[in-house]
Amino acid sequence: MTAQQIKDIIMSFLNDVMLDYPDHDMIFINPFNENKFELSYDDISKTYDNIDDLMTDRIFDGKTLIEIAPQLTAL
Repeated sequence: MTAQQIKDIIMSFLNDVMLDYPDHDMIFINPFNENKFELSYDDISKTYDNIDDLMTDRIFDGKTLIEIAPQLTAL
C-alpha cells in the first residue's frame, strides 16, 4: 500500500481500520472525525488531533506510518 492509500482509507470514516504489519502486531485505527484518531499498536494506545500527526508519529520502532506503508495490508 502507499501512504496516500492508507490516509484515504482512514479519512473515509467508513469504519475502523485494521492494518496487517508482517512480523509485528496488527495496527488498529479508529477515525472518529477530522480531529480525533485513536491508534492501537503493540502496547501503545494514542489519540491524535489530526491525520498528519498520526501519519508522522515514529511509534513503529522509530518509523512512521508513511515509512512502513509499503509493508502494510488493509484487512
